Amino acid sequence: MKQIILVCAMLFPLMGAVAQEMTRRQTIVNTSGDSIIIKRGDGDVKIKVYEEITDDGMKQEEKLFEGVYLTRIGTDRPSILDALPFAPKKRNHFDPHTGGLYIGFSSLSNNFYSFGSTNRASLDASESWEIGANLFTSYLTLSHDRHWGMTFGLGWGYRSFRLDGNQAFLKMDGATGIFNGNDETVYNKSRLRYFHFRIPISIEWQSRFNGHRPLFVAMGPEVEIRHGIKSMAKVNGHKETLGKGMYVHPVGINLLAQAGYGKLGFYLRYSTYGLFEKGKGPDVYPLSFGACWYW
Repeated sequence: MKQIILVCAMLFPLMGAVAQEMTRRQTIVNTSGDSIIIKRGDGDVKIKVYEEITDDGMKQEEKLFEGVYLTRIGTDRPSILDALPFAPKKRNHFDPHTGGLYIGFSSLSNNFYSFGSTNRASLDASESWEIGANLFTSYLTLSHDRHWGMTFGLGWGYRSFRLDGNQAFLKMDGATGIFNGNDETVYNKSRLRYFHFRIPISIEWQSRFNGHRPLFVAMGPEVEIRHGIKSMAKVNGHKETLGKGMYVHPVGINLLAQAGYGKLGFYLRYSTYGLFEKGKGPDVYPLSFGACWYW
C-alpha cells in the first residue's frame, strides 16, 4: 500500500506537467528548411530552433537552441520578445504624451493667474495664435502600475500677437510701446511675433479602461527660448519690419497643463512672468490654449 501511495505521489507532478504541456499554444515557423517552434504557456514561452542538415544524402533536423522566457513584471525595458506576436504582453504600459503637433490661440493677460484679456493691448483674438511640434521626447515611469510617469521633450514653434485696428508695437525712448497710427501713417495687420524652442517637463497620470487608449492628465514647467523676435505690420499698404528684439525676455518659464484621450488632447500654457523686460514694455503675461495630436 505504501508503495502504491509513493508511486502516485511521484506520478501526480509528472501528470500535472504533461497536462500543462498539452494546454500550451504551439506555433511553428518554417523558413528555408529550418524550423522554429514556440510554445506559449501561462507566464512563460518555450522556444526551440532546428536547422536542416544533410547527412549521407538524408535530410534531417538538428536542434540548435532551446530556451524558456519568463513573463517580465514591473519593467519597461524592451527586449527582442516585444517584436514577436506570440510573446507574453504586459497588461499596461506607459504611453507618454509629449511628442506631437499643436496649434492654439494666443492672448495676453494683466497678471499671473489671470485669464482675462489685458486692457494694455487690444488684440485680434482670431489672428493671435501659435503652432509648433515637440520632436524629441523621453520618459521615466514612476509607479509599478505605470499610471504615473515623468515626461521630457524638446520642440520648436512660432507665436504671434496681432493688434486690432490702426496700432503697432514700436520702440521709443528705450522701451516698447503700443502706438496708434494717424492719417499719414496707417498700420494694418500689425503683430509682434517670435520663434521659440520649448523644453517641457511634466508629471503625467494615465489610466486605460478595458485595454483601450489611455485617458491622461499632465502638468509641469516648460522652458521657452525665444528668437527671431520682430514687430511687423503693413504701413500704408506695404509690409515692413518695425523693430527687432523689442525688449522681449529671451527666455520664459511657462506652466503647461494637458489632458486628453489617446492621441488627442487639449493644453493650456501660461507664462510665469511678463513678456517684456521690466520697465521696457507693457506689463503683460502671454498665455495660449489649443489642441494637440500626439504621435
